[in-house]
Amino acid sequence: MFGVIVCPRCTLVQGADLASARITCPRCRGKIEVRKAKVYFSTDSPKELAEGVRQVGERLVYDIEMPGARPPQMPGDRTAHRDRQTLRAAIMQAMETCGEASREDLEEILGDVSEEELDRTIALMLASGIMYEVSPGRYRVA
Repeated sequence: MFGVIVCPRCTLVQGADLASARITCPRCRGKIEVRKAKVYFSTDSPKELAEGVRQVGERLVYDIEMPGARPPQMPGDRTAHRDRQTLRAAIMQAMETCGEASREDLEEILGDVSEEELDRTIALMLASGIMYEVSPGRYRVA
């Protein structure tokens, strides 16, 4: 059984094998007692776990920064025609093609996305465990 938990030190949302006694947080290297951690979502499927991590991470970002607020919708200007799911899919596809990419690479590949929206999407994808930073400013799909 897998579950979505949050690191008590750095608040990284991550998936864990709930049968484990403890795991090490990949961000802060702190030890997390899995059996004592709050489980936000549980499943037997690794694919569902990845989606659960994404959803819990997205929800917690807005709960922490703006309690009670709903995630913002992208504005309707010409640079924001993509919804957040489409932007994530485009980033995933770009990174699967080239393996690893910098923020500048993603900006060049995606073209018409605003810097603010790209930064926000990268932050959400990092927080939810969809991708990780392999070196400063370089990202890879998890």
